[in-house]
Amino acid sequence: MPVLRAELASVSYGDRTVLRDIELEVGAGQIVGVTGPVGSGKTTLALACAGLLGHAVPARIEGTVHRASLAPPLAGYVFDDPLAQFTGLGGTVEEEVAVGPENLSIPRDAIRARVDRALAAADATHLASRLPDELSGGERQRVALACALALEAPLLVLDEPTAQLDPDATQRFGERLRALAASGTSVLLVSQDTDLLRALATRVLVMGDGSSRASGAPAEVLETIEHADATINDAAHAEPLFEARQVVAAYADRVVLDGLTLDVPRGSATAILGENGAGKTTLARVIMGLLPIRGGSIAVGGQRLDGLPVHQRARHVGLVFQDPSRQLFARTVLEEVAFGPRALGAPTREAHGRAREALEAVELAELERSHPGDLPPQTQRLVGIAAAMAASPPVLILDEPTAGQDAEGKRRIAAAIAGQRGRGCALVITHDLAFARRSCDHAVVLRNGRALSSVIRSAGHS
Repeated sequence: MPVLRAELASVSYGDRTVLRDIELEVGAGQIVGVTGPVGSGKTTLALACAGLLGHAVPARIEGTVHRASLAPPLAGYVFDDPLAQFTGLGGTVEEEVAVGPENLSIPRDAIRARVDRALAAADATHLASRLPDELSGGERQRVALACALALEAPLLVLDEPTAQLDPDATQRFGERLRALAASGTSVLLVSQDTDLLRALATRVLVMGDGSSRASGAPAEVLETIEHADATINDAAHAEPLFEARQVVAAYADRVVLDGLTLDVPRGSATAILGENGAGKTTLARVIMGLLPIRGGSIAVGGQRLDGLPVHQRARHVGLVFQDPSRQLFARTVLEEVAFGPRALGAPTREAHGRAREALEAVELAELERSHPGDLPPQTQRLVGIAAAMAASPPVLILDEPTAGQDAEGKRRIAAAIAGQRGRGCALVITHDLAFARRSCDHAVVLRNGRALSSVIRSAGHS
């Protein structure tokens, strides 16, 4: 008997039907992949398979989800947003991972053993005593996986679990997932990473518009997903627009950037690469003024920024966070994107005009009256990019912009980066090396708080 068999005639949120005629089966010890464009219903299917849909997430379901066991927990679930995984009940990472087993009322000694096993399996043992709020995006993703693993459920449902992991961490994740499957755990893996699905999945379901487009062996069905050709541009000899000199930054006593020096040429797109926790997001926060530097200097176009408050830096730098929902607050997409120009003094009509131009650049003009909170995370990220672009900063920083994006979303982001090159430069923090090769002409690798590589021609050579 399969661990899970879903037969869903339809799934709706209110009057909006998001899934139609879906059949999916996961056997014991199998890894079954799900992929498809943004908005195709992948997360809704994952929630249904995990037993969360219709309970924790309101929805109308027509159909059935059969499970081999109804004993709790039905499944361990990893959300596409790692922050959504955290309860806030644990002061440290290991306490957070212990919350799930504690709610199952198992003995204390057994909880300790589960937490240790889960942290080890998620490659997060070294994070056990850290504070969850101080983790990088990739570190949060590892801890979110550990939280799910600690439940030791027969089914593990993963929604974009490697979107913020560096390539080495993704490889280790794959090895651990294979070991889990070999031990009998069944896995439903939702991912845009077709290389990961080819390497791990026994079967893949390709979705589109809420229904199945293809299902079968990875080598067969993944050929239906298109990949854009690489294009590399050269701005290696332009004068630097952004300059960082001997920058030091820390959280309490933990030094993250230790004498970092970096030049970014005008007209370039530079990929910022490195392992999780290497300081990539910290660099973005330092440039934006969200974390004060303890030494060194930062300049854009020759003007020092390190003495300026955040609101003044916004004329020089735009930042799109890893989690776009944290910077969206307006009631419509148009007002959200127009906020930056208005905050910088533009009249309402001009601000709206610049907002509409930015929305056109990311092909979201038809959503200007939508509420940002109603959009999927991938579309929210495009709104965040449009909002940053509308303020016309000479330097645009994108933190993991392709996380969870389909090929169409990546194409729009690449076009936005190309447009930004004409206004100044872009810094693209990413683990997506294929996207970096296509969209960036330089790369810098951060390690131990420093930029170890010089600016180079292609991110693929770093």
